[in-house]
Amino acid sequence: MKKIASWLTLLLAALVLVACGNQSKTSTSTNEISSMPKISGFTYHGDIPKNPKKVVNFAYSYTGYLLELGVNVNSYSLDLEKNSPVFGNDLKKAKAVQLTSDDTEAIAAQEPDLIIAFSTDQNLESLKKIAPVFEIKYGERNYLQMLTDLGKVFGKENKAKAWLAQWKKSVAKAKKELANYISPTSTFTVMDFYDKSLYLYGNNWGRGGELIYDALGYQAPEKVKEDVFKPGWLGISQEVIGEYIGDYALLNVDSKTSQAAASLKESDVWKNIPAVKAGHVLKVSEGTFYFSDPLSLDAQLKAFVSAIKKMDK
Repeated sequence: MKKIASWLTLLLAALVLVACGNQSKTSTSTNEISSMPKISGFTYHGDIPKNPKKVVNFAYSYTGYLLELGVNVNSYSLDLEKNSPVFGNDLKKAKAVQLTSDDTEAIAAQEPDLIIAFSTDQNLESLKKIAPVFEIKYGERNYLQMLTDLGKVFGKENKAKAWLAQWKKSVAKAKKELANYISPTSTFTVMDFYDKSLYLYGNNWGRGGELIYDALGYQAPEKVKEDVFKPGWLGISQEVIGEYIGDYALLNVDSKTSQAAASLKESDVWKNIPAVKAGHVLKVSEGTFYFSDPLSLDAQLKAFVSAIKKMDK
């Protein structure tokens, strides 16, 4: 009996050691901490997980970046994210919930292991008490560099490099194709409506600016460069719109602003603009062109090339 008891004791001890070893491996793999690289515009509060299982994201400009990298995004702030024709379905599949950063009880109920927020968020201190916070300063990084930098934070550098390489090829191909339809020296004005007001955008504020001015290399009219590029956007009246329109206009429209767009088109000021007379107005979906993340850019490039081709017919 003593031999049997001793044997059982040894067996149980071995099983405990194996279990502990497995538990240790599981704990390490699921709770691995990001290297939290020192990058301008990034601030870390607490231990940022390298592979977060549930991310509450308030930095809505970067939702598409996170999804492209394979980071689990479990919340959204704007209807524009949920309704995005580009990545809205990904949020639905993840059963993402809509949250605001001041609703701390609802956020805590999600039990996130990471919260991502803009540096301007007024609720940062409250968020830090719920989970580690990854704070991002908007506009500090180039829109393409942002993908590389987020890849470093979450150990997804290879995914970032792969997309950037593919994007470079796609843009080069599009430029060659577009040269058959419009001059590479053509000037573009990027615009949309908000609350029935007219807005212009620069090269780093979404709505297609990054695609038009940076990726494809088209220029903006001098007045747009002077008045719009530095602040990023500018609200103007219909009376002066003619001063800002280049050879082409990229007009972002959605169901809420289509009426305002129709009203503009009926105005004499609009009808007398040379680009309008020439039929050089590209009406695009604001849902597709609003953001400048990798997923949105891929869709924008296809839509832009298609719109230019249709215009030529």
